[in-house]
Amino acid sequence: MLNFVLSTLTFFIASLYLKRRMSDMDLPMGMTGKLLVFSLALAISYFVGFVADKLLA
Repeated sequence: MLNFVLSTLTFFIASLYLKRRMSDMDLPMGMTGKLLVFSLALAISYFVGFVADKLLA
């Protein structure tokens, strides 16, 4: 259960960070940018969930 909470929090934190970084670099947030943010945040959250599962189980 803890890995689910950690991965969910990580997803939102990563997506906010990536959106802010793309905005700071003046990259347009079209469909491709949003898909990139979603994909990277999803990969990061999966990784955090995997690590939490391996460390806590």
